[in-house]
Amino acid sequence: VLMLVMPYISSMYQINIMISALIYIMLGLGLNIVVGLAGQLVLGYAAFYAVGAYTYGLLNTYFGLGFWAVLPVGGIMAALFGLMLGFPVLRLKGDYLAIVTLGFGEIVRLVLLNWTSLTGGSGGIKNIPGPSFFGQELEIAANTIFISYLVLLAVILTIIVISRLKNSRVGLALQALREDEIAC
Repeated sequence: VLMLVMPYISSMYQINIMISALIYIMLGLGLNIVVGLAGQLVLGYAAFYAVGAYTYGLLNTYFGLGFWAVLPVGGIMAALFGLMLGFPVLRLKGDYLAIVTLGFGEIVRLVLLNWTSLTGGSGGIKNIPGPSFFGQELEIAANTIFISYLVLLAVILTIIVISRLKNSRVGLALQALREDEIAC
């Protein structure tokens, strides 16, 4: 209930901090599946977040595609990069897996920083418009409140999906992998 009324009783700065915190909560929940549930040490997890975010930003900036059209594409690209990295390192475990994923994270970071003509370098991509509400553009304050509710909804959905995953066959297989990789 507090999260539902917070956008109306807080300043814009506090709402933006809450949005960032909720996004990091989703990232932490996803990392908990790999590190906590499966017991695999993955250090380059933020690279997949960066791939999805930059996919959204680049498609929006260079092709003018809207938020709702590009949001799933960003998620799909992050998943594809995860699969691209996952299959070659499938047999690695322990420190070797950590080193490869850390290297992938650094490669993505350096590419995004140094490809200034495409990504804007350390300045990033500027002037990305916010999501529309049923085709209607919102002013900055209303848009920030709308985004806070979208991110809150995404966090709730993430928690539901993860709780369902833990008790599924896949979740039990991940837990078995964490307990004894050789026996699993």
